[in-house]
Amino acid sequence: MFGTEGYAAAELGDNAYYRLDGAVNGELVPGRLAVRLAANLASSDGFVENRFPGGRDKSSIDKVALRGSLRYANDSGFDATFRLFHTRSSPDAIGPITYGFGPGGTNAFGADPRIDPATGERLSSREGVYDRQGRIRVRGDGGYLTINQDFGALTLTSITSYLDGYFLNEVDGDGTGAPLLHLDFIADVREYGQDLRIATDLEGPVNFIAGLYYFRDELDSIFRILQFGGGFTADQTFRQVRDSYAAYVDGTYAATADLTLYGGLRLTKEKGRLDDFQSIINIPGLGIPSTDLRYDETEPSGRLGVRYAFNADLMGYAQYARGYRSSGFNGGAVAFPGDLNIVRPEFLDAWEAGLKSELFDRRLLLNVAAFHYRFTDQQFINSISLTETQLVNAGSSRLNGLEIEVTARPTSRLNLNAGLGLLDTKYTELELSGLDLSGNELLESPKVSFNLSADYTAPLSGGGSLRLHADMVYKSEQYFSAFNADKFPESLQQADAFTEVNARIAYRSPGDRFEVGLWGKNLTDNDVPTGAGTDQGTLTFFTTVPYPRRYGVDISAKF
Repeated sequence: MFGTEGYAAAELGDNAYYRLDGAVNGELVPGRLAVRLAANLASSDGFVENRFPGGRDKSSIDKVALRGSLRYANDSGFDATFRLFHTRSSPDAIGPITYGFGPGGTNAFGADPRIDPATGERLSSREGVYDRQGRIRVRGDGGYLTINQDFGALTLTSITSYLDGYFLNEVDGDGTGAPLLHLDFIADVREYGQDLRIATDLEGPVNFIAGLYYFRDELDSIFRILQFGGGFTADQTFRQVRDSYAAYVDGTYAATADLTLYGGLRLTKEKGRLDDFQSIINIPGLGIPSTDLRYDETEPSGRLGVRYAFNADLMGYAQYARGYRSSGFNGGAVAFPGDLNIVRPEFLDAWEAGLKSELFDRRLLLNVAAFHYRFTDQQFINSISLTETQLVNAGSSRLNGLEIEVTARPTSRLNLNAGLGLLDTKYTELELSGLDLSGNELLESPKVSFNLSADYTAPLSGGGSLRLHADMVYKSEQYFSAFNADKFPESLQQADAFTEVNARIAYRSPGDRFEVGLWGKNLTDNDVPTGAGTDQGTLTFFTTVPYPRRYGVDISAKF
């Protein structure tokens, strides 16, 4: 190939971790046709230790991604890019860290999931006992075709996409070493998309983007529950199809050299259907016979805002936007026909105002944004048990926030970045399981988030350089459930605050052609749960935890 170039990189770390990636691109026909091939592979042993005799550790990594791109361009303003991709992931299943919230920390089966039944020892935050090995299988194949035709003041763009995917997750839910709760999630997915739009580059004060959009997704789903070694079984299957059509326009109007008005409007029509939803249970009187559901809706959304340049280094803005989430089917219904329903659309009204600045000859970038979000007809999953999950329009909520971003370059060698986020959230109207939860905080909404990073470059004799990097993130306490502490123990429903720190030191060769580095991740060994769920029927609380402290080396080269 003409002008071939690319890169290759490798990374090795604790827990038998490795990552290989690289890309090569070049011209097949100079100035006309170019190709790019890229690949990524990663693998590691599981980081959640399985104390079950002969069992493999959970939460491993095993993934492959391949991508190929072909781009054509001519002298008449036409260019087209065709991309194909393949992804595959085949790790051992995630190891859920489970707790019981019955008497003495037991679950509904009388077992404490945090105790190793073989030794009586208490398990650590990254240990479990899993009698079922379980698998995760994820596959995705698809492609994108992007076509642009430049007519000078107008550009016509077409984006066509297709995805075919498969998902399997076999879960040992009880984490006790007994066959008390096994779950299977299986899905086949196909997605089709088409976006056709026109964008202007006019010399006057008005410019806009307008287009038509179509999206279709098809889902074939299987959900299986196996409890007590087969004493209770449920097999739920359904097919879901959604078609979404939209027309949109978004434009700007430069009223003066300093003042710009902007806004957009989108009209979306969506049709959804649920075919042959059924759940077969081995207990008479439970289950859902074959059922079909339909919805058909049309909703507007859009935004309206203003930008004002106070000077060349300071710009302010204010905007209002309205968005919505379409209706949905309760795919979690299992045992009771009354749980199979359609929820109404959810709406979000968002107000935001802020400043963006570049100060001291761009040595300091400071951005500040304040926002107020209000949700109405909020869609909510009320998980009562594995066999009773309700999807409801649970009322409304509001969220107030402030975000500050700072980038500082005190010298040509040192770069600093910092971000601060403040949130104040509240459900203004919410009732679940007969409880009035108005006033509770929104789930997964820490009041304080902070991040900081620093990069320093030290030149070396001979033309190379030493690169130093460190970053940290802090998040305050947050709830995993809208119940907060009203229904379940607060020690389970509220995640503690945490700080996580990463660092890296690297040598970069002259001309930036070669680099080798040493790194450490999660140096604080943070083990605060990253997510959680509750099954009231089995008195079980499920959590996932982050990767532990780990070290490694990486190497990369350009050619």
